[in-house]
Amino acid sequence: MLIRTSVPGFAHRVHVTAAALIVPMFDAFVPKHRNVLAVLGKPGGRFLIPASNIVTDAGDIYYAQRGAGEAPTNAFGVHELASAGTPGKAAHRGSFTVIGSTQKAHAGGYPTTDDSDPDNSGAGADIVSFLASYAKADFNHAAITHGIITNASPGASEPILTGYAFASSFEKTADDTLKVFVNHDFTGA
Repeated sequence: MLIRTSVPGFAHRVHVTAAALIVPMFDAFVPKHRNVLAVLGKPGGRFLIPASNIVTDAGDIYYAQRGAGEAPTNAFGVHELASAGTPGKAAHRGSFTVIGSTQKAHAGGYPTTDDSDPDNSGAGADIVSFLASYAKADFNHAAITHGIITNASPGASEPILTGYAFASSFEKTADDTLKVFVNHDFTGA
């Protein structure tokens, strides 16, 4: 039996179950706590756009170094959005077509666990959450499809922590705000 609850505050239907987020508008079933969630604020309402992400080989090393209390080789302090890309374990920045003016440092207080932001329905006690928050004037683009977390002042083949693909492309206009939450699950599975 599937027990689902509606998530309020969005201009379209969003449901949450014990195991997943369901976004019928994008025909998306996203495993809970293993997701990227974009919250697009438009004059007509807020929209939740889900994405699937994968931690790269460089990201695995980052988390291992952090877990051992070592200084990580890569800081992975910025987000970038893209109009095309290929997420994968061996992916790097050059695997994506980055959209100009989308490089954004993590929001203050991020990364964090047990994120208290109500827009992040993928948060949890054993979830590391990252947030990039874009204002209306930061950028606009007609077809956002992907995103990454990488290093500041990145080169073409810069390592990335994670790469992700949205369920469907979407537009951000100069009248829209955008919050992108990247959630990584640490359940030992």
